[in-house]
Amino acid sequence: MIDSETAAFIQTGVSISVAACGPDHLPSMSRGLGCRASDNGNEVRVFVKRSQAAELIENIRYSARVASVFSLPSTNRTVQLKGSDVRVEAFEAADTAVVEEHIVLFLEQVVPLGIPEGIVRVILAYTLDDLVTVVFTPSAAFSQTPGPKAGKPLD
Repeated sequence: MIDSETAAFIQTGVSISVAACGPDHLPSMSRGLGCRASDNGNEVRVFVKRSQAAELIENIRYSARVASVFSLPSTNRTVQLKGSDVRVEAFEAADTAVVEEHIVLFLEQVVPLGIPEGIVRVILAYTLDDLVTVVFTPSAAFSQTPGPKAGKPLD
């Protein structure tokens, strides 16, 4: 569903939000701490903190639908991916390097914008036993970059 360039983009220092709705149709959202996309763009794995995503996890289990937004702070380039086969899996320790790299790349994006590194590190602090993986196949992809193409499907 997503091309290799989009897959590469969502694995940079982007801000990641993952959202799902429950039976009340109200959204819940959590911050992603990095992601891993398959080479062919058929699977996206986003890492979230269980302690901050309890409602999101419950809503994912209810609906199996998700929307995830990836936005690069320095340019505001933003991509939204949707999936209708989402599941929550245990975090694999091998993905710790992905999370750590994401934090470094995200810091490179926001510190020059005046956001103190210490605050960002507190917000992104995690323990391995608190991480879970949200896994989905992108079924729709949209540009959400502010401007005339916002909301349009990715080519």
